[in-house]
Amino acid sequence: MNKTFSVNEIMSESWNFAKKNVWILIGFTAVQFVVILIITSLLTAVFGGESTTAVLLQNIILSLFDAFFTVAFYQVIFKLIDEEGEPEFPDFVPNLMKALNFVLVKLIIGIILVFLIGIISSIFFMNTPDIETADIMNPKLWPVFLLIAIPVTYFTIRLCFVVCFIVDQESGASESISQSFTLTKGHFWLMLLLFAIILALNILGALALFIGLLFTIPFSSLILIIAYRQMVNNYTDEEEILIDKPEIK
Repeated sequence: MNKTFSVNEIMSESWNFAKKNVWILIGFTAVQFVVILIITSLLTAVFGGESTTAVLLQNIILSLFDAFFTVAFYQVIFKLIDEEGEPEFPDFVPNLMKALNFVLVKLIIGIILVFLIGIISSIFFMNTPDIETADIMNPKLWPVFLLIAIPVTYFTIRLCFVVCFIVDQESGASESISQSFTLTKGHFWLMLLLFAIILALNILGALALFIGLLFTIPFSSLILIIAYRQMVNNYTDEEEILIDKPEIK
């Protein structure tokens, strides 16, 4: 692995790209917010806000929408990175198989995390039976929150490129998970720093009357896409991650 990339280079490439395509980034997020609001309002009107059915159905529909929307966003960004000219309508239509693979990845990751959280919580509360679990602000519960945050953070970072591989390399669910683990190997702390920057940007976006999120949310995904491209362009063993090595403009 040729480690010539850095956080500064990733942020610089991301910022330059964002300046040239700012309205596409903001447009995607605006559409996402509007569609989520419509779906939530319709389900609440039909099933009621307190209904378990409404909550379950809302989570399923929003999860499917997120998968299709994310794939569409990544398709457009990769098209803008790899090719000259503006994206056309077909580029905005998410590929069905890629979206379903992303849904499957989310399901696999969710099951793993629920399993790990269940084990950590069971062990913790077995050894501290006197803690009142209903009070989430209880300082005695902070250790278990910290223990849960460790695997959640680890898997979030190691699997942050699954969508990139699904969209860019047309990888399957299990293959994209393996590829993301391979690509992030040895770069955990660099990716942790990027995620800290992403978190800070979205906090600033939220503080700007939440309007700033229209830019910071897609910009966060763009940072990961640029990081992915810079990292694969420096990866020496192409067979492990099926790299074609297109250059970032």
